[in-house]
Amino acid sequence: MWDAKGNHDFLEIYRKFHAVMDRPGFGNIVKCASEIFDAPVVFTNEEYHIVAQYPLKKIGDSVYDTLLESGTLPIDTIVNFQKAYLEEDGPRYDPFFANKGLVEDMPRIFAEVYDDVHIYGHIAIFINKNSVEPWQLEAASILVSVLRIKVKLSQDYAPSLSSDLNILLNRNSPDSAKSSAVLNLSRFYKKPGILLTAPFGRNKAQQALLSFVHNPFKKRFSGAVSTLFKTDLVSLVLDEKKHSLSEMKSLAQEMSNFLSRYEIYCGAVYPVENLYLLPDYYLQSHLTADLVARAYKNSPKEKVPHLSYYDRGDPMPLYLFISQQPGFSCFIDPLLKTIEDYDIKNNTELLSTLKCYCESLFNKNHTAEKLHIHRNTLTYRLNRIEELFHIDLQDYNCFLDMMISFELSEFL
Repeated sequence: MWDAKGNHDFLEIYRKFHAVMDRPGFGNIVKCASEIFDAPVVFTNEEYHIVAQYPLKKIGDSVYDTLLESGTLPIDTIVNFQKAYLEEDGPRYDPFFANKGLVEDMPRIFAEVYDDVHIYGHIAIFINKNSVEPWQLEAASILVSVLRIKVKLSQDYAPSLSSDLNILLNRNSPDSAKSSAVLNLSRFYKKPGILLTAPFGRNKAQQALLSFVHNPFKKRFSGAVSTLFKTDLVSLVLDEKKHSLSEMKSLAQEMSNFLSRYEIYCGAVYPVENLYLLPDYYLQSHLTADLVARAYKNSPKEKVPHLSYYDRGDPMPLYLFISQQPGFSCFIDPLLKTIEDYDIKNNTELLSTLKCYCESLFNKNHTAEKLHIHRNTLTYRLNRIEELFHIDLQDYNCFLDMMISFELSEFL
């Protein structure tokens, strides 16, 4: 496969793959790849179950040999590899070479077979050398293209309710597509329903885990319509058989429990009464899930629920949304920093006193109890705040400004 100048002839590589493309299955393509690379090659589906590998004998690598024996990989192995090699941001990854860490004893090329919508599977080419040649990465890209074409020729892509849900979650979908999707879902949908969102994160390891979890999740919870949207797994729990609310919430809890084994936390919205408003419901559930994840980071694991429902009376999702906008700190009153600096310089506790006073809705008795100080001491501190910083703590707008500023400052 060398041309007249001694370079690799990629056209010849294409010809070799094309010669076996029409043969049944994927074994011949993988065998052809093994011959081209002069190395063992394995191709798994999106759930890391074996599709094809060659040669059909052990090579002394735990991953390759496990796939040969059992046809799949333990979840711990999958997660460890994803964390080790897929930490960069992005939903997909192109062929890359790894020779450190878990693969130090047998370096390899990793690649993912995907298109704009689907992840079809994963490739490993066991080069077993400490360096990779440029032609090998190029040839791996060709292999990805060949397998992508083969997969598409082998599958039936009939429209599904998952596609309809994805269309409705996207604010920018054409109106005609939304109308068609609503019509399709309405055949099964008896309002109200529950929208469940599980954010997986943006880096490649997290997105690889999402692709791994998606299909078994859909099969296990076939009573819900699930889809991949942005970096999330989103499910619409339908009242298809006029289930009670408790039954639907029980199903949503089971779904959340399933995902919790991967330390994925969920947010949900109920009631979902208008399918055209799914982008709004999605945003509410996504923000709620993010708040659960934040709580997990700051609290003992056993005290954090795996599933939390959006509460319209709780302003925290709104504050989180604002905090995700560029320059959100401009909405935090600079007076907080001024008071903080004063406290540091004068060894006072005016800022913490003001914060507690706001959280207690300007109730002096409750504030004094929380701070474990006498009511007169509290009154003195509040008077000092008004005198030093020229604010009126009896003014509603001042109260609102302080409350919002304190809440937003938690997201700095």
